[in-house]
Amino acid sequence: MHRELIPKLGMEQDMNEHLIAITGATGVTGQHLTTRLKAHSLKTRYLVRDAERARGILGENVDLVTADLDDRISLDRALEGVHTLYLNSGHSPVLEEQQTNAIEAAVNAGCARIVKLSGNIDSPAPIPEAHKALEQKIVNCGTRYTFLRPNFYMTNLLYVAAGLKEGDRFTSAIPRDVTISMTDPRDVADLTATILAEDDKHDGQGYYQTGAALSLDQAAETFSKVLNRDIRYDTVDVDIWEDMVTKRGLPSWLIEHQVKMIGFAANGAYSYVTNATQDITGNTPRTLETFITDHAATFTPA
Repeated sequence: MHRELIPKLGMEQDMNEHLIAITGATGVTGQHLTTRLKAHSLKTRYLVRDAERARGILGENVDLVTADLDDRISLDRALEGVHTLYLNSGHSPVLEEQQTNAIEAAVNAGCARIVKLSGNIDSPAPIPEAHKALEQKIVNCGTRYTFLRPNFYMTNLLYVAAGLKEGDRFTSAIPRDVTISMTDPRDVADLTATILAEDDKHDGQGYYQTGAALSLDQAAETFSKVLNRDIRYDTVDVDIWEDMVTKRGLPSWLIEHQVKMIGFAANGAYSYVTNATQDITGNTPRTLETFITDHAATFTPA
């Protein structure tokens, strides 16, 4: 069962006086974070590129400041008076440069702490390598820090299995006998809110976060159960898969990233399971069945 996030006493009350800057607030995990931060009564400022769009997603009663990770001057201005920076941004070929701007601006503004959303930094793919380099920059800059490293997002299945809206099969190059521990972005938001609220309790930590480990055949069985259809998983060689996504128009940097991630996953490197969600938030990780149920319309013919 998932309990409501209830503000705790003591250290968290002190934390309420600190201003927390939030980046990536309208993204995959960020859009789930606002209500959780409000539940903790935290003082927040959201750094967004498009204030009108962000207000439509986050609601009216939020402090929005226009800033862009590509614009260091805007970050210097937006981080004035901030105690904690929550650093999160979407995959990009310039992710390291963008987040470096934010780290340097945070140091310049005198931020005491940086909480960064990363991923599995052990992978040789470009995005994890960027996260690894950024984590080291944060360690070197002398601020307090905590790193969050969720494994494979269940929302990735929205793209992998998008064809289920028209058919009953989905395809990838992950071998059938390989399992991947899948994480619901809502669990990431739960963990993030708890860590932001508990301040120095998590200093110097890097938390690998997962749900249960499943093969894509098992994922297909879960789709079948929830959607009441016979869903099958088709596996192909990585070269064939690369050609498929190239024809779909994916940018070359993203294809390179995904090909390396698939190679890493094929060796079982994403099969590990951790208790971070339960241990830190007190919540049982959401299951794939729950995720598919909540997104059933996305996989169901109109």
